[in-house]
Amino acid sequence: MQTALPATSMFLIIGLFILVRRIRSMYKPTKGRGTRIILPLLFLTPGFSFFLNASGNVTYLQLSIAIFLGVGFSIPLILWSDYELRNDGLIYAKKSPAFIITFSIMIALRYFFRQHISTIEPATLNMLIFLLVICYLIPWRIACYIKYKNVLKLKNTVSL
Repeated sequence: MQTALPATSMFLIIGLFILVRRIRSMYKPTKGRGTRIILPLLFLTPGFSFFLNASGNVTYLQLSIAIFLGVGFSIPLILWSDYELRNDGLIYAKKSPAFIITFSIMIALRYFFRQHISTIEPATLNMLIFLLVICYLIPWRIACYIKYKNVLKLKNTVSL
């Protein structure tokens, strides 16, 4: 159990760091053409080694549950993540307490799953949690990118 404590601490620190960054981004304009919204998806590529070195035994039921939960987590994030054009002519992420609450619940649920599912071997559990993360991050980031592009298009038509 001693080895789980540093990993748990790192997980919670990283989750808190991501949450703080998202909260701070509500006060700073989103610059450029929106590529910074999609960029975190590139950071997932090293994690695909879980699937290439499949040492865990994953069943189709486990895969489908992880995909279902991941897509289910992405839906509230997509609904409550939005962008707005403010009076200064810049595009900001909308302030949404619902987003902060949803993201906090997701971090807590992922922590709970990791700590309380002991019937699955660790390699399989890591693979399933990574799949869950992929299944909520990819749709959420793509939807954010599309929403940002729509606001950017609106900004360009208003400024013309």
